[in-house]
Amino acid sequence: MKKLNLLSPDVRTGFLEGRGRELIRYLEIPEEMKKSRLTEDLKNGALFFETLKEQAEKKPSRVVVIRSDNEELGFMALTYLAGIYNDIETRDTSDQNGFFFGGGIMDENGEDVFENEYADEEEEEFALDDVTEWHEHCRRIPIITIAEVRNDTTGGNLYSVFDDAGLGMKGENNARRRDPWWYKATRESVCVIENPGDFTGFCGNPYANFSSEVGMHFRKNRHLFVLDIKPDMIDEFPFEDSDGSSNNFENPEFTRMVLEESAAVIDLRGKWDKEKVLDYRTTQFENWVEREQFTLAEDFPCRKITGRINSMRNPAKSILMGQILHYIRQQGSGSDVLEEKDFDVLKRFANLVDKKTAGETSAKKLEKGLCGMEEVKQRVREVVDVMKYYRRRENLGLDKGEFHNVHVLLGAPGTAKTTVAKYMGQMMMEENLLPGNRFTCINGADLKGMYVGHTAPKVKNLFENNDIIMIDEAYSLTISDGSSAGGDIFSQEAVSTLITEIENRGNEKLVLFAGYGGVDVEEKDNLMKRFIDSNPGLKSRINSTIYFKSYTPDEMVEIVHRLAANQQFILGRRADNEIKAYFMERSKSRDFGNGREARSLLENAAVFAAQRTRDMKVTANDRRKFQEITPSDIRKAIARQKRGTCMQNGRGAAGRGFGFGSI
Repeated sequence: MKKLNLLSPDVRTGFLEGRGRELIRYLEIPEEMKKSRLTEDLKNGALFFETLKEQAEKKPSRVVVIRSDNEELGFMALTYLAGIYNDIETRDTSDQNGFFFGGGIMDENGEDVFENEYADEEEEEFALDDVTEWHEHCRRIPIITIAEVRNDTTGGNLYSVFDDAGLGMKGENNARRRDPWWYKATRESVCVIENPGDFTGFCGNPYANFSSEVGMHFRKNRHLFVLDIKPDMIDEFPFEDSDGSSNNFENPEFTRMVLEESAAVIDLRGKWDKEKVLDYRTTQFENWVEREQFTLAEDFPCRKITGRINSMRNPAKSILMGQILHYIRQQGSGSDVLEEKDFDVLKRFANLVDKKTAGETSAKKLEKGLCGMEEVKQRVREVVDVMKYYRRRENLGLDKGEFHNVHVLLGAPGTAKTTVAKYMGQMMMEENLLPGNRFTCINGADLKGMYVGHTAPKVKNLFENNDIIMIDEAYSLTISDGSSAGGDIFSQEAVSTLITEIENRGNEKLVLFAGYGGVDVEEKDNLMKRFIDSNPGLKSRINSTIYFKSYTPDEMVEIVHRLAANQQFILGRRADNEIKAYFMERSKSRDFGNGREARSLLENAAVFAAQRTRDMKVTANDRRKFQEITPSDIRKAIARQKRGTCMQNGRGAAGRGFGFGSI
């Protein structure tokens, strides 16, 4: 198991007694947090914090802006960076002119009176009878909202209402203003946090006069960390200006603040690879399990459970994992060994699934994203439904049947078999039938090892590291010369290991064998049928076959238009008849490449568009000119495609498929 040094931020809350129970909040920085700890966590998958590495190599900046879509990640980044700065600056924490060693607020026994505010589901309140002021320490960073700073500069709500403390009566104009607790934070680091809700009524401009207001209070502090939380901007960031250049700042006020303070800007937001995110979340989950002194059952679907937690609405995913494990400890059977059924408690929180994160379902994407192919779409839905049905039966203690999640995809090249495989796997993951959507597509021949004993580990590794496994040209695993159906010793070892893995993992993996074949293919050319018939054990474990028909000329026209739209080309309808006539001719050929030829046609049209616009001067109004694909571009592209086909046939390439060997 990969070890993480930082699982969650140690944010603590409590109350100061005396002039009213004043709520305070601060971030505790572990003493052992150093650059080496960040480096270790990055190696173990902490991808959100890759942008911290560059800043950690530089001289510490007094003002640092950390941009994040949620507080958990922002405070974790701050923890790493503040710990690194502490280590670099080698401060002597044992003598700080009367500051409490160990920081924060201490009781009479020298213990910190605050608890981690995320430790339990319900935050506890702590009475601080004799403590009325904040005491600074380099490992205790006060958390202050920009709204509090603004209210202080305008006198917004910092008037005391405690008459018994001698601070005036509510509503009196001459009431004495009470300094907030963070006024005592004058030397050490502070964190000012900006949440979307903090700026209601401030003209929607969070950074107007930012530097003058915040700088007025914290100019002398060792470090000022500004935590900028904007969850709604994730999909748009970074955005582009009208000239296509990247713009890292939303408005001039923010730019001015950064320049005036010479601030470092660290952005944690981005469109992260979903599989890498799930890898990191799985590592976090395993670390939480160890921290909570649980162990996992041998067959525990760790990635599947992590995926379910990751889909919940709470943005503090790691903290949520700890809370769930704590809940299971309190409500569970008392066993320290976790099984999948222990996480049935997640069903109670089904309404917490993040619909925004989930976005459009893969079932809808399948419907909208593929042109035609209605029979294929229907078969995919049926397979998902029946897998879901058997999983429900299994959960009810009924016979789960022998329905293995193994299927065959048959069709000509370019008929979107790989795309359908990805959608199919994603649909199953969304239905909790797969632990994740790690996808791989390999050639059947690639499964064979280089020497005896090398093949089995390759196949096992394939199943260990992927959830959706597509084996293209599957017949190449056992049929290399077109004559032998059984294959050599390496083929036999590969098939034998495949059967074992399918039997053991058939319910938690999606396995797809793809290649050329079908009912309309002559027996001598139907290599996929020969592959499936080569081993009875393999054949008995295949539960469905999906046929992919070649696209019609009308469908090919629509595919060209969809590809153009996806690449931000403007393609009118004036050349549709010519495109259709071309594909009517091509579809009669045995080597017709279906969707691949639509892509090739558009790529050739772009070549002629490039020639047409080669000498144009680029101005701000030329965007459309560089998007248009004209009928002339299409006609020239068709002519080039035809010439290419004739040249290939002249070299004896007629009758050959794309990547499927001799058929």
